[in-house]
Amino acid sequence: MVREHSLIVKEQFEAEYEEYDKNVRDVLPSYEEMNNKVVEEVKVKGERLEILDLGIGTGQTAKGLLEKYPKSIVTGIDLSPKMLEMAKNRLIKFSNRLKFIEADIIDFEPSQKYDACVAVLSVHHLNQKEKQQLFSRIFNSLNEKGIFVIGDMIIGDSEKETNQIEVEWEEHLIKKLGKKEAENWMKIYRKEDIPDSINNQLRWLKDAGFKEVKCSWNKLNCAVFFGRR
Repeated sequence: MVREHSLIVKEQFEAEYEEYDKNVRDVLPSYEEMNNKVVEEVKVKGERLEILDLGIGTGQTAKGLLEKYPKSIVTGIDLSPKMLEMAKNRLIKFSNRLKFIEADIIDFEPSQKYDACVAVLSVHHLNQKEKQQLFSRIFNSLNEKGIFVIGDMIIGDSEKETNQIEVEWEEHLIKKLGKKEAENWMKIYRKEDIPDSINNQLRWLKDAGFKEVKCSWNKLNCAVFFGRR
């Protein structure tokens, strides 16, 4: 059975895939910095690394990892076939080191072991229970000392903190895109996104079995955090 919320998310991605790279940079002012930080935090020993990219999108994160680790193999998961096609086109020169799987990360069951896993702007589409289940599945799919790095939208630990984050973010959207477009993006956010706090997700990573958990970067409503097995 296909999850209803996943269909909503897929429909949005299928509609905006050609403009995604521009939109994400307009909507999230620190996207580029967040993405670069995710790639930086993937620190694993070895050359022929197996890396899992949950929500590969248009391939921005995968490109950084393929360049950082020239003998690595990246498996990219995405629920949108159009986004996968964008990633294939962007990463065509790395095609011999890529695998693509059309799937929803909510029920994706890894069939092999990986040295690292990344998830950029994908985990916030899952509810709390689904996030915890995903963290456990990823923990079980990683080799010893493997790392799971997440770069994603977040909320605060309290309603007051969350409201302040959202007010500042909406101010950015209005300044960047105008009031009407800002209202549209806030509607999409309310409809599709289920972000959680940094502290909750660090705790869930710990509960899943990760020995080292840490938030290494945070700006407004985005953060990078990881768990090492």
